Amino acid sequence: MKDLSTHTRLTPEQWENRLNRFINNMSRNASVQTTLSTWGLSFENKLLNLTGRVLPAERILQGARAVRGTTENTTAHDTCRTLAECSVCAQYEYNPCDADWSKEMRGLPLMTSMPLETWLLSHTRRNAEVAHSLLQTLNKVPVGIHLQRPGMMEYDDRQEALLRALQQRVGQQVQMVVVILSANRKDKYDCVKKYLCVDCPTPSQCVVARTLSRPQTLMTIATKISLQMNCKMEGEPWSVEIPLKHLMMLVSTDTTTVPQERDPSVHWWPASTRACPAALKAYFKYNECLPSRIVVWATACC
Repeated sequence: MKDLSTHTRLTPEQWENRLNRFINNMSRNASVQTTLSTWGLSFENKLLNLTGRVLPAERILQGARAVRGTTENTTAHDTCRTLAECSVCAQYEYNPCDADWSKEMRGLPLMTSMPLETWLLSHTRRNAEVAHSLLQTLNKVPVGIHLQRPGMMEYDDRQEALLRALQQRVGQQVQMVVVILSANRKDKYDCVKKYLCVDCPTPSQCVVARTLSRPQTLMTIATKISLQMNCKMEGEPWSVEIPLKHLMMLVSTDTTTVPQERDPSVHWWPASTRACPAALKAYFKYNECLPSRIVVWATACC
């Protein structure tokens, strides 16, 4: 996949070069020009140039510090945000063209950290050492999440045994279930997600044991797992300043195809962290008012 991505994930400059090369090849090919002329078609020798507007970088807010893009001039004593009590901002630079500030946010506390007090860490007997290494590393991740020791749940490396273990151990008091899968098997992953999403709704995080087997990358993987777990429990990793006069609710939609089912399309609608799937009622509960705007976008189109 990495080798394939070098051909499919091109930069704008690479796309421009390839299109120009394509046009040049067509213009030099007599057969192509003959065919195009019979259709009354022709191509310009170069692409059309347009003047676009470059938007300033968004200000990323996280914990007690702020992260800014390189296109905005600030000082270290700018007001950090109106969302929380913070008087001094540390200024960091990120490239707004890449829209990636993962390096800048390392070591900073999250915007909102949800304590994880009652949770399960599930693994096979063969992956017990991997599970303990993951647990130790999760406790070292400097993002401000308070982790209590989880309940260790060992299961036989069979799908039915995994499902039975989940049915026996997962209850209403469980906040999160982390499952270490012995292999990248879709049937086991689907088994976990179906039970913990439909039969016994509980936030869950799956990870393949092989992903955790390299000590040099374990801290990076554990950090990503911590961020995902925090978000699934309605925590906020970071925020941006949106100067709206009234509150807004964000909703993303997606459609999942299940070929084995009679009705293959499943539509899901996760709302923002301030409005869980109970949507407007939950939004009113958290904000004590209804949103003035509802923004809906299709995930597959983004």
